[in-house]
Amino acid sequence: MDIANVVATYLADNGFGVLGTSIFVGYLPENTAGIYIDRIGGQLNNYVPIEESVVNIYVKNTSGSQAVGTLESIKNFIHRMHSTEKGGAYIYTFLVLGNIEDVARDLEYGKIYKMSLQVTFTNTGIIS
Repeated sequence: MDIANVVATYLADNGFGVLGTSIFVGYLPENTAGIYIDRIGGQLNNYVPIEESVVNIYVKNTSGSQAVGTLESIKNFIHRMHSTEKGGAYIYTFLVLGNIEDVARDLEYGKIYKMSLQVTFTNTGIIS
C-alpha cells in the first residue's frame, strides 16, 4: 500500500484539488502549480499490523502566500484527524510534525513549501 497515494486521495476527496491534475504523488510536473505528496519514511511494526509512516506534503505556486495558505488549510483540516478509512487503510491518526517550511524556488520561479505528516494506519487488506 502506498500511504502517499492514500493521503493524496484523502485530500482530493475533501476538496483540496484533483488527483493527477493539481494533486500529484511522487512527482510535481514542470510548469504546474499544485500539491505534491511523497512518503519519506516510517516504521513498520513486524508483530502488530500497525504502521507509522511520514509523508511530506509540498505545495508549489508562483505566489508564496497562496502556497502557504494552501498548506495552512491542509494543516488545519488534517492535523489530529483520526479514525478514518480511505483506500484500503484504516488511519488511526494524522499528526503534523513541525511547521511549514520554505523549501526553494524552482526553475519556473514557483515557490515551494512543505510540511511533514505522520500517519499511523493499518492496511485493512491484511487484517485477519
